[in-house]
Amino acid sequence: MSAVERHGAALEESWAKLEKMDVHVLASNSGAAVVRGSSALTLRVMDEDCTVDISSRSISCTGAKAEQPNDHLQILILHYLLGAGNAQLANRPATYREFEGGALYYSAFKARTIDPLVKEFGQNPDILKHVGDALHSEPVRSGSVAFKVNFFPKIPVTVVTWMGDEEVPASANMLFDANAGRIMPTEDLSVLGGELVNRIMALAKA
Repeated sequence: MSAVERHGAALEESWAKLEKMDVHVLASNSGAAVVRGSSALTLRVMDEDCTVDISSRSISCTGAKAEQPNDHLQILILHYLLGAGNAQLANRPATYREFEGGALYYSAFKARTIDPLVKEFGQNPDILKHVGDALHSEPVRSGSVAFKVNFFPKIPVTVVTWMGDEEVPASANMLFDANAGRIMPTEDLSVLGGELVNRIMALAKA
């Protein structure tokens, strides 16, 4: 099965499950809001508001321009809505390795998240600070620059970078709320981290 076919199957399965659920329960569980008189939800995703219309099986996000999220982000949004009722915020950060199977998927996670952060911001932490401000993130006292952004209402993600010098190489890390693994699979968290990095890169270029 090709990647396109896998994504299509994942979307089909998630939409089918959502159609069987009460939209008000979904909103209460996830921190979303019901669009009055409809089966649609508005959900904050990073720095954008996304509308998830269950009846038409469509998702649109408003930012610099209204557009449909990519397949990865659509799947993450649907999986979040389906799983958000499984956990409340732990308000405690956890490394990716702490989640079930995290050690197994760590190399892919590192390539998607930590390596690009180090390459782009290891010597330019001030740029990352400006990106954090654009994301309306919460500053965190750690490393050279660190901030916490709500990817979803119940999945805050903390980004930390340490500036390198002649003796110590630059480094970075990405931490999740400790209960994030109860909401979505560890593989999804890796993709989620990659989508956050993509957004950070886009804002840095802007």
